Amino acid sequence: MPKLHDSQKADLVTGAKRYTTSYPDSPAERYMAHRGLGDVAKLRLGYVSEPVVGHDLHRGRLAIPYWRPAGGIHAVATIRFRCIADACVKAPDGSYLPPQQEKHEGHGKYMGLSGHPPRLFNTASLLTSKPYIAVTEGELDGAAVESAGVPAVGTPGVSSWRDHFDPAFAGFETVFVLGDGDDAGRGFAAKLCERLPNAKAVDLGDGYDAARFIHEFGPAKFRERVGL
Repeated sequence: MPKLHDSQKADLVTGAKRYTTSYPDSPAERYMAHRGLGDVAKLRLGYVSEPVVGHDLHRGRLAIPYWRPAGGIHAVATIRFRCIADACVKAPDGSYLPPQQEKHEGHGKYMGLSGHPPRLFNTASLLTSKPYIAVTEGELDGAAVESAGVPAVGTPGVSSWRDHFDPAFAGFETVFVLGDGDDAGRGFAAKLCERLPNAKAVDLGDGYDAARFIHEFGPAKFRERVGL
């Protein structure tokens, strides 16, 4: 992928800041609360109320900025967007559907920016002083694990891992790999355990991802499950 111009980097930061400002009391905040993820302020998620130029397709979506520890024009690596439209995430009576029962017809649940390669979400967690870190299959699962008191980075999908991600985890005693409770998720965990000598796959059970497990059983049970 060609490198972004400084103006494009600045546009990412401008968009992420605008969406974060629009997040309080928005449909995105209510959706995250429904998922049991109301306490993730440090991740600076957003809501696309007024899209910046080029983001019109993402109006009304949850914005997931990939914030970097650095500031300035390099503060945001990319932004991903999740559909939270009522027609997709709610039942006819207006109640939220469980995530696994949402119906996203004719469009993807998640959308990225054109030309942006896969990246790690929440790289600030790599600066933790703890001897362990978690890797999750999905950004919202990473947010859930962070809310449970475990530093975590997320990937945007099972096929998104790249060779240059490996060295970022070399200094940890343990890397907890949290794939979804299905064949693809378990394959993802097995793949990372082959790549990272300090990796430990944690199976949360059939049909469970980290966010669902933490929402149903609580942070203490989750930490117990990973061995902390």
